[in-house]
Amino acid sequence: MAVSSPSTLLLFLLLVFSPSSALLSHSGVSPEVKTLLTIKSFLEDPQGVLNWDVSSMNPCTWTFVTCSPELFVIGLEAPGQNLSGRLSPSIGNLTNLESLLLQTNNITGPIPAEIGKLAKVMKLNLSRNHLYGEIPSSVPHLGRLQYLDLSYNNLSGPVPRFFAGTLNIVGNPLMCGVNTGQDCSGTAPVPMSSNLEISQHSWGNNPLICAENIEQDCNRTVVRRS
Repeated sequence: MAVSSPSTLLLFLLLVFSPSSALLSHSGVSPEVKTLLTIKSFLEDPQGVLNWDVSSMNPCTWTFVTCSPELFVIGLEAPGQNLSGRLSPSIGNLTNLESLLLQTNNITGPIPAEIGKLAKVMKLNLSRNHLYGEIPSSVPHLGRLQYLDLSYNNLSGPVPRFFAGTLNIVGNPLMCGVNTGQDCSGTAPVPMSSNLEISQHSWGNNPLICAENIEQDCNRTVVRRS
């Protein structure tokens, strides 16, 4: 490409390196647009609330999407929208995401391990869905995470140790069932801290935790300093 003058060169550089053009792939669609559309394809949306325009190159105009001044997607917030289906592993491609709020829907399946790629996320709320499986081991090490709510799902497995912010995992009876040896750490809402070990025993109406043959006081919360 021939550049005829300094002013033309300047215009060319602005077009190439501006935030909006930096978001575009060779096909003219930004990676974030592709990622959001993939996330949508994994979800069932009976009310049609995710009315995202496939032809749009600007996801910042879409419902439930928040962008930074530089036009990066920093928020995906669609609580209580009757969404079902699964959370796509491509969620990990939204590397500028600071807030992911999908609580009070009907999303099922495991929490994608790729969610641990969201290094900038500060608020993560997937509560009151139908998620199952273990909390990905990468989640506790999200350095900017301040608030994590995974309550009232069907999660199981070990309870990771969290280091900052607030954690809520009540309503997941399989996490602290018979013979798990769990300390039931991090219930809601409690500080996530390397200096505190939280043992929660207020698990009423969870028969796998509070059955007659389990030596557990289900009506108290114990906080022990490590």
